[in-house]
Amino acid sequence: MERNVGIIGLGGVGKMICYSLMKENLFNNIYLIDINESLVEAEVKDLTDGSLFSSFSKFKKGSYNDLTKVDFLIISAGISQSSTSSRLEQVDSAVKIFDEILNNLKRINYDKFIIICSNPVDILTYYTYKKLNISKNKIIGSGTLLDTNRYKIILSELINVPFNNISGYVLGEHGEGSVNLFSSTLINNVPLNFYLKEHNISLNYEEIEEKVKRRGFEIVEGKKATFFGISECVNYIIKNIIFDTNNLLPLSTISIKEDFAYSYLVNVNKSGISFAKENEYLLDNIEKEKMINSKDRLIKLIKDKNL
Repeated sequence: MERNVGIIGLGGVGKMICYSLMKENLFNNIYLIDINESLVEAEVKDLTDGSLFSSFSKFKKGSYNDLTKVDFLIISAGISQSSTSSRLEQVDSAVKIFDEILNNLKRINYDKFIIICSNPVDILTYYTYKKLNISKNKIIGSGTLLDTNRYKIILSELINVPFNNISGYVLGEHGEGSVNLFSSTLINNVPLNFYLKEHNISLNYEEIEEKVKRRGFEIVEGKKATFFGISECVNYIIKNIIFDTNNLLPLSTISIKEDFAYSYLVNVNKSGISFAKENEYLLDNIEKEKMINSKDRLIKLIKDKNL
C-alpha cells in the first residue's frame, strides 16, 4: 500500500525531518513545500542523492494540490528561534504564517493527519484546530515530547542511571510553562523520591525543571536552531500512528474540558490521538498549581489575541 507525506517549511527542522523519514523507509513519496521554490528544488536533489543507498522514498517538489495525496502533513514552517525571547512572544508572526498555510489547506479540503512542530506549538495546534474542520484526534502538536526527553536525559546524568530506565513526563505548555512530574517519575520502577532516599542522593527539583526549560535556549545560543531532537520526535509520533502502538505520549492537543491546547498524556494509534482523562491523578498539589498556571498562560494569550 502506498503511503505519502507532505512537509511544509524547509528550515533546519523541516529538512532534518525529511532526512529522518528517509532513513525509516516509511513513505513512498515525500512532498516538500516552501515559499522559497529554489530551496525546495535544491533540497529535492540533495535528498534524492542521499537516498539511493538506503531508501525507496521519492522526494518531490510539492504543491498544495499534491497534499490531497498524502496521509500525513507535517508543518514546520515558522519564524527563526530566539535564545532570548519567549516562544509565546512570537505568536503574531507565527499566526500570520499559519493563516496562509491553513487557508490553502481549507481550499483543498485537507482532512488527514496534521503534525505541528512550529512554535509556539500549543497556540498553533489550537489555531489549526479552530481554522480547519478536522477531527481533533488528527491534529497533533509535538508538545512536551521533546521536553520529556530533555528531562530524562538531565535526570539520567544527575543520578547516573540510563535514561531508558526512567519513566517520567513533562506536561503543560511546551517551553517556559512546562511542568515536570517529579511525583510520578519512576527510576527502575521505583518512585523517584524513594530511589533518591535509598541511594542517598539529593536533588533540587526546581533547578532540574529550570534546566529542562533552558536547554532549548542553550542549543539555540550555540547553533542558532534546534532540529535533531524535534525531528526525531516527529518521526516517533508518526511511527506510533502507523504501527498502531497505543503508546502514551505527552503531546499537544485540544483540552477535553476547556477551549485551548496543551500537552497531556494521550494514547497514540492508527486513529491518531485517543482522548482520556487529563492526567490530574499523576500530579501532586505543587504540580497541580503549576499546571493551572501553565494553562492560564495559554488561555489568556488565546483570549488576548482573539484566536
